[in-house]
Amino acid sequence: MMPTRTVVDNGNLREMIPAMRPVLFLLLGAAVGIAGATLFRGSLPPPGGSPEARILELENNLRETKLQLARIDPAQARPREDGASALGRGVRQALDDLKAGRPVDMNLLFHAAKPFLRDFFPLFDNIRKRDEQHRFESMSGEYARKYNLSPEQQKELEQWLRNRSDQNAMLFQQLVLADGARFEDFVKATRNQRWDDGIDGFMEGQLDGDRLTAYRRDRMNQRAERVQQEADWRMQRLHQTVKLDEAQQDQVFSIMARSSKDFDPSMQIEGVSTDADPGSDRNAAIMDVLRPDQRDAYTAWREERTARARREFEEIGLRMPEGWDAIDDD
Repeated sequence: MMPTRTVVDNGNLREMIPAMRPVLFLLLGAAVGIAGATLFRGSLPPPGGSPEARILELENNLRETKLQLARIDPAQARPREDGASALGRGVRQALDDLKAGRPVDMNLLFHAAKPFLRDFFPLFDNIRKRDEQHRFESMSGEYARKYNLSPEQQKELEQWLRNRSDQNAMLFQQLVLADGARFEDFVKATRNQRWDDGIDGFMEGQLDGDRLTAYRRDRMNQRAERVQQEADWRMQRLHQTVKLDEAQQDQVFSIMARSSKDFDPSMQIEGVSTDADPGSDRNAAIMDVLRPDQRDAYTAWREERTARARREFEEIGLRMPEGWDAIDDD
């Protein structure tokens, strides 16, 4: 039996929809900190006669050789973009914008930090794998117990989880660290990635009979709970803004549930109509439910939220990324 509607506690909601500010300040702090350390280190001359001094001398000679080659054949002097120069240049441009009173483009720092993010990705990935290992061990043990997996099947499940983890890391790296990726893409990838995507296909290949039936039922219940929690949270937020009546609350709840990534028409969630297309425009459907005065209040709320986010960025000298209000509303 599928879950009925309940009100979600704020603690679970905060875990379900993570705040963006920590991600923003973490990336900004890491970029500026690494750049500052790099620039400071580069400003100190090495002791005379030291290996570092010899390396600096060789680098200067190499630079002069490239300049000489450039006079003969410009193709021989193509610049090499390393992490220190890219990040240093990005930070210098950001400092120039700050001194001139211009807001700093977050994508400028993000692009400047990409060489370092690429270089340090194996370290970040090792940390992620360590944290995921405990979750995978717990999940494989739970599935082995609930669905009577053989030792061989449990080992295959553990291997599948590791493979899926590696695939997620590769997809994340390709999306976030691609040359054309923006800071908004980084935020979306951080929020939307799910480690258990695709597990149903694996488990259905391992189970049969009553075990398969029980697994499908349990997974459908899990997804239905996700849909319900997300829809409840979104409906309550809109209700606090425009004061929905009971009939509108039911309609909005159904709209929010149908637009969820986890929604399936076969789910039996109280109050959710499966007549409408779940892929239809959510905001347009909501506007159709609201009265004219509520539409005005809803539009004003969205505009004020966008303006408030822009002010918060500007207060620390940053320009709000394009589409940030849409990201925050996902």
